[in-house]
Amino acid sequence: MTRPPRMRPRFEVPLAADQADILDRVRRRLDVPDCPLAGQVLDGHALIRLPDARQSLLSPVLTLEVVTRDQQRVLIGRFSPQPNVWTGFMLVYGVLAMLGLIGLMYGFAQMTVDQAPWSMLAAPLALALISFVYGAAFIGQGLTADQMDELRAFVHAVLADTRACETPPPI
Repeated sequence: MTRPPRMRPRFEVPLAADQADILDRVRRRLDVPDCPLAGQVLDGHALIRLPDARQSLLSPVLTLEVVTRDQQRVLIGRFSPQPNVWTGFMLVYGVLAMLGLIGLMYGFAQMTVDQAPWSMLAAPLALALISFVYGAAFIGQGLTADQMDELRAFVHAVLADTRACETPPPI
């Protein structure tokens, strides 16, 4: 069964009792000199990414967090774009939404003075562009699927307590 695409894909892995130190193990694996990934672990969270030399504009970042649910520890992983890319997406969404709203307001003003409300066309145009930008996020996920697989394989290798800094097998 394939899952529908999500804006920020996530996964959850129940942890055994002996895996309570999983984030510490992630830190030790990332500190190995020949590890093909980079990242940091701070205050119950980990951020794993590709090293700068292998990154592109669309390269994902994997954020890990260990939470307790119903007295069971769970590792939650969430993929997201680089922070600057995420900020850019939010900026584009905000600008398009504001332009659509301004077009609607100006259109209502045009209607009150008995002019043709041509500026109301800005609202559907803004919605179409927002939909296009939203779809571009999924195109980016498709283009970087191999990188997402590599990050997830690293986490599963740490969970399995194998050598996580070797080239991961394809998923």
